[in-house]
Amino acid sequence: MGSPRMSELRDILYVDDENSNLVVFEATFEDDFNVHTAHSAVEALELIDLLPIPVVIADQRMPDMTGVEMFSLIRRKHPHIQRVILSGYAESESIIDAINQGQVFQFVRKPWQRPELLSVIHRAMDAHDMAMENTSLMQRLLVTEQCALLGQATAEIAHEMGNQLNLLPLVEFIEDEYSHDTQLMQLAKMARDSHERLFALLNEIKGVVRQEGTEFSLQLVSLADVVRELLSFLRFNRDIPASSIVADLRCDPVILGNKLKLHQVLLNLVKNALDAIRDRPNGRIAIHLGCNSECIQLSIADNGIGIPPAIQSKIFDPYFTTKGKQGNGLGLDLVKRLVEAQHGRIQLHSEPGKGSEFTINFPIIASPPVQQIKLAEAGH
Repeated sequence: MGSPRMSELRDILYVDDENSNLVVFEATFEDDFNVHTAHSAVEALELIDLLPIPVVIADQRMPDMTGVEMFSLIRRKHPHIQRVILSGYAESESIIDAINQGQVFQFVRKPWQRPELLSVIHRAMDAHDMAMENTSLMQRLLVTEQCALLGQATAEIAHEMGNQLNLLPLVEFIEDEYSHDTQLMQLAKMARDSHERLFALLNEIKGVVRQEGTEFSLQLVSLADVVRELLSFLRFNRDIPASSIVADLRCDPVILGNKLKLHQVLLNLVKNALDAIRDRPNGRIAIHLGCNSECIQLSIADNGIGIPPAIQSKIFDPYFTTKGKQGNGLGLDLVKRLVEAQHGRIQLHSEPGKGSEFTINFPIIASPPVQQIKLAEAGH
């Protein structure tokens, strides 16, 4: 299978305070990449703001700041840029910490060899492309979900969005070429899952256009896996900072549910929680999964503005919204219907000024059959 890389040279940036190293690096890779160079971290950061650079390679020891320190700044502002550190010194602890924290894609020991470093750069480039595709898929998924909620999508829009889903060749290339690379395999799996979820939602939209009821099957689903997958997808949504979400998964129960619909439920609740903490400097969203002898309990809590008692009884009503023109009043109504269609119950506890908590209770099951649920009839 051929590589999907573009025929023209891709941009990379090499940062080193020694001019001789810059000259050698550029001469070594000028036939493979469009090589940009910088003498300092400050110069590199300015260049990154001007050019769409997918991969940065940097020496660890530089006078103004270390390569790892520079990568920490790059990661905050440009999380998709892949970062490769070069070092000939025995400072393994700081570099290992940086790798563990996701600040560095890979460490290469100096003196580097061209074949090894070239392979690393190519893998970093593919990781960047996959991360960008995942972000694009997440944005399309959010847009598609809104269309499904409003029921105003058209077959033409769904058809056009379907035509743009050309991610699978890149995913297959990654799986064929880098089956040994755990990080790239995880990215590829997330891309495949996003692709499948988006196609399922597109089919729902087409069903709405044809005025069909939305049917979905209930199967045995690991609720902990659903939460983990959602958190992985959210990593690529810039509107939802990963640092604001904490997960406490104390059990791994199996419920009778639908993974796509559970994702929709959790995504809606997380987005509502994000709106509630948006103006809070220490805003936090906590996802908790617990089990007891009576039920399985999944909760999404925030320390945001809370919901006034006078309207708490109305929040699950169709078309009721507290967001003015920014809301359509269908999100929590759909959440409630999806939860009930999967034999669950959802409740709200909220205190103004302290935050809100949505708790979903699912029944404990033994060995249930697969069921077909028609959403239009669920809960009514």
